[in-house]
Amino acid sequence: MKLAEIAILLREIVDRCPGLSGSTIKLIPQKAIYPLYEGYHIDIKANFDKETMGGLRKIVEGHDLVMQIKKDSIIVYETRPT
Repeated sequence: MKLAEIAILLREIVDRCPGLSGSTIKLIPQKAIYPLYEGYHIDIKANFDKETMGGLRKIVEGHDLVMQIKKDSIIVYETRPT
């Protein structure tokens, strides 16, 4: 994702997922994981409750992105090279 897309996505996440208050959000270059990709992915570290997880899932799917769920974080990224 490009920075402009990330700004739009983060604003929507902040507005619609108040349960993420106090979480840590990092932008990581996608090249760190996928060498052929440009832009960034979002790494969110938080304690996710069901409501927040559901809201986040709807936002991510609405932007045609993918959400990878890890033990204590979620990574949001796009699956196509930019």
